[in-house]
Amino acid sequence: MRGDQGRTMKLLTALTRHIFMSLGNAMPTYGPFNRMRASMYRKAGMVIGKDVTIIGPLNVEMSLNEETIRGISIGDRAYLNADTRLACRNSRISIGVDVQIGPRVSFETATHGLVFEPEFGRGLDHQEIRIENKVWIGAGATILPGVTIHEAAVVAAGAVVTKDVPAYTLVGGVPARKIKDIERT
Repeated sequence: MRGDQGRTMKLLTALTRHIFMSLGNAMPTYGPFNRMRASMYRKAGMVIGKDVTIIGPLNVEMSLNEETIRGISIGDRAYLNADTRLACRNSRISIGVDVQIGPRVSFETATHGLVFEPEFGRGLDHQEIRIENKVWIGAGATILPGVTIHEAAVVAAGAVVTKDVPAYTLVGGVPARKIKDIERT
């Protein structure tokens, strides 16, 4: 009987996370709803700082297990534009303070191997993504597993970031390469 209660509680908790994520994603994309959306995601279990603005729905890998949701942390005053994808099952994505993220940016913490093995398929490798403070990521960029984007770096729109980005550096392209240093203020 106790095992049934435990499974029931796990299901109810997962359902609650799903409801709050769905409510956040269903809100209109203007005005006060952008801050209310962050509140709904907090209730789902995400770690989200103060004064965070999330413009549109988040596409979170929808396993909605506690490890996935709690694997996402967003720092104070971060700004996430519409359709940001956060795929972090079995890993973590940490977004720092004062980070700006354009629309349709994708954070992918898992990758497949190149060789297909009949017994295991391609397998998965999971690695954390870290975005430090004051980073700006342009529209449509993709951040791949194991990447750290250091303080005040800028990622150009459409870039595919496969390696760490040094602080105060502009990168762009596929794969992303250094374009120039950014003046420190």
